[in-house]
Amino acid sequence: MDIRTIQTLKEVSDQYILPGSLKAFTQCVNGHINDTYRVLLRIDNATEKEYIFQRINDYVFKEPIKVMRNIKEISKHTRPKITEDTCDIITFLDNKAGKNYTIVNGDYWRVCYFVKNSVAFDYVEDSKVLYSAGYAFGRFQELLSDLPMDKLYVTIPDFHNTKKRLNSFFEMVSLDPLGRVKDVKEEIAFFEEQRELASSLVELQETGKLPLRVTHNDTKYNNILMDKDSLEPLCVIDLDTVMPGLAAYDFGDAIRFAANTAVEDEPDLSKVSLNMENYEEFTRGYMTACQGSLTQKEVDTMALGAIVITIELASRFLLDHLNGDKYFRLHRPNHNLDRARCQIKLAQDMLEKLDVMNEIVKKYA
Repeated sequence: MDIRTIQTLKEVSDQYILPGSLKAFTQCVNGHINDTYRVLLRIDNATEKEYIFQRINDYVFKEPIKVMRNIKEISKHTRPKITEDTCDIITFLDNKAGKNYTIVNGDYWRVCYFVKNSVAFDYVEDSKVLYSAGYAFGRFQELLSDLPMDKLYVTIPDFHNTKKRLNSFFEMVSLDPLGRVKDVKEEIAFFEEQRELASSLVELQETGKLPLRVTHNDTKYNNILMDKDSLEPLCVIDLDTVMPGLAAYDFGDAIRFAANTAVEDEPDLSKVSLNMENYEEFTRGYMTACQGSLTQKEVDTMALGAIVITIELASRFLLDHLNGDKYFRLHRPNHNLDRARCQIKLAQDMLEKLDVMNEIVKKYA
């Protein structure tokens, strides 16, 4: 075992009222941002208990205290509503000072219970998983539908402000610092054509026609813990980007991830389309769990959210390509260009299927 890591985990444990002493730990390597450890505490010779210890990456999350205060606010709000037969939202334990985070050697740490018999999926085709993921995120939305927005910090300003994202994209096109614009004229024309549509959700919110909601902002189905045996949703995790936003963006990003027939950087565009069976299963779960907590305007624009956020991400990939690939990590030459083209193709397919997508939303709403 790494002696330094053991010592740090013991120091974190000492900040909490936890039973027993550290017996063993393993580092979880499937996360990409925070450092996560599965920690086993020995209570006595016959009893052990597992926890998750996590170091927050304060390079990515510049204001970790605000992140944790948002998480505590939604935990406090949802705790009275949670029953044994409903999907939970991950809760971090309070330390001895009553805070849901602790600072050790200048790093921000948090602790939660390990969810037994749970699994998270990075890639699936099982309709049950898609339904459960939709239900979990819909339940998240329903549980927090009555939380006042002034209770939460905006930890990443304009995170899903597609209008501003596209403004930034076209500014980069004008600058053309590396002379790459000449090779992506067709892609730029797509954004010009769809600019008004892609800005519409933000404009509806600005004019008061769409309400701000508590949004998760990373609604991939690998952020749902499910029962290994039944595949029922157990818990929504990864709450670092929770803040006020539009429900359509949460729904849309989940669809972009769950219902694409290809990975998001697929260079063979003939493989890229919207899988309507996956779309319907996720939508069925999501709208069922929302239980009428959405306004009619939200229902009417929910499917559009999938198109808007796909266009937004495509513009971010292409902007990075034009700017010399400074933001997204590359794994091959022109990787950001491949990503952008893949997302453009997916958005184009969604545009052709929008009427059917809308009908499916209404069917389950």
